[in-house]
Amino acid sequence: MEYINYVLVYEDPKYNNKENDSHEERLESLRRRFVIGMRKENLSVQEERVGKHMFIKVSCPLERMYKEAEAFRVELPLLGLVIQNPEQQQEAMIERKMKKLFSETKRTKNSVCAPFQKDCIELFTDSDHPNECILWSSIRCLLVYNILSNINISRHNDNDELPEKIGLSYLLMMRAFKDGFTLHDPSIIEPVSLSEIRRRVEDLRDETPPTDLRRELSRKWGGPCSRQPIHEIRDYFGEKIAFYFAWVSTLMASLWIPAILGVGVFAYGLTERLENVEAKGMIYVIEIVKQSSDNNLTPGFAAIICLWGTIFMEVWKRRQISLARQWYVDNFDNVEPDRPQFYGTKGHINQFTKQFILHYPFQKRILKYTVSLSVLLFMVMLVFISVTSVILYRVYMTISFCTEGDNVCDLLHGTILATFYNTLSIMLLGRIYEYIAEKLTNWENHQTLSAHNDALIIKLFAFQFANTYASLFYTAFFRRDFGTGILGLSEKYVDNCGHKDNDNCMSLLSFQLLILMIVKPFPKFAKDVLLPLFKKCLRHFRFNEIDDITTDEGISKQNYLMREYQKPAAEDFRLGEFTEKMIQYGYLVMFAASFPLAPALALLFNMIDFKIDSRRLLNWNRRPIPYRDNDIGIWFNIINFINICGVISNAFLIAFTSEIGRGFSLYMQFAFVIGFEHFIFVMKFLLTLIIPDVPTWVQNSIKKERYLVSYLMSRLKFNPQYGEGMQRRKMVIPEETAECGDIPLEIRNCHPNGIPKSRWSC
Repeated sequence: MEYINYVLVYEDPKYNNKENDSHEERLESLRRRFVIGMRKENLSVQEERVGKHMFIKVSCPLERMYKEAEAFRVELPLLGLVIQNPEQQQEAMIERKMKKLFSETKRTKNSVCAPFQKDCIELFTDSDHPNECILWSSIRCLLVYNILSNINISRHNDNDELPEKIGLSYLLMMRAFKDGFTLHDPSIIEPVSLSEIRRRVEDLRDETPPTDLRRELSRKWGGPCSRQPIHEIRDYFGEKIAFYFAWVSTLMASLWIPAILGVGVFAYGLTERLENVEAKGMIYVIEIVKQSSDNNLTPGFAAIICLWGTIFMEVWKRRQISLARQWYVDNFDNVEPDRPQFYGTKGHINQFTKQFILHYPFQKRILKYTVSLSVLLFMVMLVFISVTSVILYRVYMTISFCTEGDNVCDLLHGTILATFYNTLSIMLLGRIYEYIAEKLTNWENHQTLSAHNDALIIKLFAFQFANTYASLFYTAFFRRDFGTGILGLSEKYVDNCGHKDNDNCMSLLSFQLLILMIVKPFPKFAKDVLLPLFKKCLRHFRFNEIDDITTDEGISKQNYLMREYQKPAAEDFRLGEFTEKMIQYGYLVMFAASFPLAPALALLFNMIDFKIDSRRLLNWNRRPIPYRDNDIGIWFNIINFINICGVISNAFLIAFTSEIGRGFSLYMQFAFVIGFEHFIFVMKFLLTLIIPDVPTWVQNSIKKERYLVSYLMSRLKFNPQYGEGMQRRKMVIPEETAECGDIPLEIRNCHPNGIPKSRWSC
């Protein structure tokens, strides 16, 4: 069965009587030429109409898929060359302990890999199943998308108005196609038709049912205490998304200990406060909750969180390298192709390949970087203006409208509404800048997708850092009664954290963090779950969208395409999810001394979000383009940056903001900051030395692979029966090594008769 790998959508001009419109004629010409280009690439193209929408279903034959895999330099395992992984005891103790909580399913074998070559396909395929595709689901979809993105219909074109290169991205931008998306694999959890349901039910009764990755993922994925099927996620959604879920599962596994300790620290502070408070009522309950986070255990908990951040980074670094090795993408940086949107203005001849390569001048790129930086600084200034406006509102309302002793009014305007307005400002400015940052990054014209994503992430996180944490840093370090009114107002308009006898900014910061961590996930939940559900309910009342749909035994096959088209896109899934997780990570690392419940809340929300994300990707959203990657990119450097900021922030919080530090002299406060920072940084350095970056099995795997390949290369001979000269060659092990006596024990695995069956046996 030939699966549909990609679908293009456009509206039929005849449906709206626009066939004589000049603009529609131009778009129709572009579509027609693109379809011709697809057929020249040996792609299978079928057109199907659903009401006013025309769906172009694109499939790729196996031979064309293999040709693109060779051009894309996809690395695949060589059959027979299996390197057994060492025992688990060779891994670091901390990693072994954490794997018992949450871990992915393991692949016990690691094979020697090589860039795929179609002429040597016998080295990658099983002779017993020669027609079976050796490419997994995600890479097949990516290869088809890569073919469509690199189709250039402007070749041999005399029209100067057309750009130098017209591919899929240009046609989508010009709205020649209304949309394009990768189609989910057929699955029993979302069948195409009633006959498809019956066929798949019958298949499941067989002894060897066909692989249904969506069904397997739906059964295994998202459990709160189950091993996450990371390898199956990679096979279906690609390495880029799989690395994100592997990172989240590692984060959740490591958060259990900080969460338990944080709850214990908060409970200790709560017990301490309850013993000293006799008054009752909601106001006093809130005050107790606000002040319970600041107690004698705060410095120790802050130090543990700072060290936990380093342990988490080191454990993730090891797991990231392990997964890249198992997925054969550890060399992806060296073979990553150019973005289809990249254009070069200058060129040179590659001294190795002798090919003409276009590049973009560094001087022009620096100019664009300067403009992008200027826009970023302008948006950061808007953040500071927004924070200042919220401060003025809070001070003016609490002093002008709240009478002395009116705790309800102070709580409403000074804490709840001020925090709500600040959160609203954070989300609104964040959405505006996301749009601007994406446009700026596209304008910068980065050559590879990784470089493009890193540049976009730097812009977004730099803004989000200022946008999210500005008000928190102000509350923690600058909200004080300096004796004069703010911004030149009267002396009564002072901004402090309470009354003179209870000026506790630490408790106010704790309450502000509590509101932020609770309120922040709700807009994301509304966008990811409630809004698509609301749109789906509305479509039931729009009967015009189901005109001209023919049914197949009660369930429309065409309706399946329309249903996929109406699902929300998930192309920016990893970017949006990582941004949210990094903001959350900053809350629990940089302000650990003020809010010990942050790890527990982060763990709870991540477990819920993990379950929702699995359902989003499998059922509710379209299938995203399964891009490849070998790590989480620049997010790793951002984690390191947050960890460093966390040490400095917690040191100043304890010394200048907590009850413990306020009793010290200024000299002792600075001495504590210096001592705390130096102690934590020394411990971090020692932890990085103790925990190796590369797992032992990866080191052994690389050594064995190099030795095995060099050994085989020294023994392989050409077989003259496969063509003349060197054009067709088959690698065989000489007869003198038939008994495998001179092959090292670590890499040999001979057949009982000692002679391999037409391929390597070691």
